[in-house]
Amino acid sequence: MNQKKLIYASIAFFIIALLTDCSSDKDGKVRDFEQLSGKKIVVQEGTTFDEIFKEKYPSYNVTRVPTFFDIYKKLVSGEADYGIDEDVTATVVLAGGLSIDTTYANTPAVPMGAIFNKSNTELKKKFNEFITELDNSGKLNEIRQKWFSTTMPSSLPVPEAQTKSGTPLTIVMEGDYPPFNLMVGDKISGFEVELATLFADQIKRPIKFEKMNFADIIPYIEKGKADMSLSGFSITEERAKIIDFSKPYNNTYTLVVSLRKGK
Repeated sequence: MNQKKLIYASIAFFIIALLTDCSSDKDGKVRDFEQLSGKKIVVQEGTTFDEIFKEKYPSYNVTRVPTFFDIYKKLVSGEADYGIDEDVTATVVLAGGLSIDTTYANTPAVPMGAIFNKSNTELKKKFNEFITELDNSGKLNEIRQKWFSTTMPSSLPVPEAQTKSGTPLTIVMEGDYPPFNLMVGDKISGFEVELATLFADQIKRPIKFEKMNFADIIPYIEKGKADMSLSGFSITEERAKIIDFSKPYNNTYTLVVSLRKGK
């Protein structure tokens, strides 16, 4: 599946479609990870789903892939029966025309936040104040809706920080997680990029983005090689042992996905 050919659907439309799937627990759809025993499962490496299967279901047949798009490639090729994904990213695939069944897993929403090296407490404090101001003003929801409701995030203007002088704020991102972060030509764009550029301007620092595989980001931040990362990180107790999280700026929901039967 070619990422460039994907069209992004409205979150509102997607939620309506999912609610139809979630109307009954007696429809035979998989909602609990326990139901996946004996099945071929695919997850993105480094995600909370990856961590869950390693910790709670080590005997399961799990394939780990570098990006969430690869989850669907494994489903299409028949190398996996089920994939585990998040609601927003699965929207991309649903809108792209792939016939998939999606059901909400019986798990609570997970907050998402920026991550920092544990010694970088002052920067984390400033970012928390920034998120609080955005949230209280209604601007955070405004930005979220802009990126999550558009049919094509890549068509929106790439956010650009206005501050050009001073010590750069180095932010590492995956760049492959639309609409949170995505590549538009050789520039990184998306919801989290807009948050990052606004924050850089608020603290009057120019911004520098570094792109890398999702699974490598936490070790990179832990070693202090970048100031922070906004890259779709769910806030978990296990991760908080090695890096610090900001206040949440979004909530995500877990989906169990599979190819629609007969397609």
